Amino acid sequence: MGNPWTRSAPAPTIRRIVATVHAWTVRAWGMTSRPVLRIVAALVGPIALTVAGATHPAHLTAESASWWHDLHVVMLPLFPLLGLSVWALLHRVRGGLDGALAIAARLLAFVYAMFYTGLDVLAGIGAGALIEHHAMGGEIGDATSVMFFEGNVLADVGTWSLLAAFALVGVVFVRRTGWPSLVGTAVLLGASVSFTTSHVFWPRGVLTMAAFGAGVALLLLAERRARRRSEASAA
Repeated sequence: MGNPWTRSAPAPTIRRIVATVHAWTVRAWGMTSRPVLRIVAALVGPIALTVAGATHPAHLTAESASWWHDLHVVMLPLFPLLGLSVWALLHRVRGGLDGALAIAARLLAFVYAMFYTGLDVLAGIGAGALIEHHAMGGEIGDATSVMFFEGNVLADVGTWSLLAAFALVGVVFVRRTGWPSLVGTAVLLGASVSFTTSHVFWPRGVLTMAAFGAGVALLLLAERRARRRSEASAA
């Protein structure tokens, strides 16, 4: 019999439906027509992690285990947003050397998002659950140490990938907007190096997340000023 909708709907109607869905998707997710969404996408991760990190327990104990666990559940979707910052900064960078660098940076940001999530699950959610279990009289042996070790191995891959991604972002921005982008690039690289050992612990980890936000904002500002100079010279 087939699908009566497919048989009865004329091709132009189907094309209009597809075009409508595509346009909605571009508006909602593509950030092609709304620069404000790009700015939000670039900054939401650093800001959210700065706030979350301010409540991170300094040590995992029986008393802090419950919040340690719950906070890392909350941060599970937040850590990948640092990778989203890379993608947002490189929005519409295509073709040529800049395009190739942008592709590499995006892939590295994806690697970061995957591997750092492993740390969050193991040393955050898993270790917190184990300590809660131990506080209630359960046996855990060396499981917590194993969780932290494996989590840190994954985190190393993630954080160094993020550092490499932001280094490539900096190269692209300097090539496209000039030397003023060096300031934002330096801030991002400093934050990335700190992130390799700081996580989001107060105070260094929280300041590291804030530095990510500052570096992103400085690059966006440098880009905006370069665009205005270009428009002024063209006029």
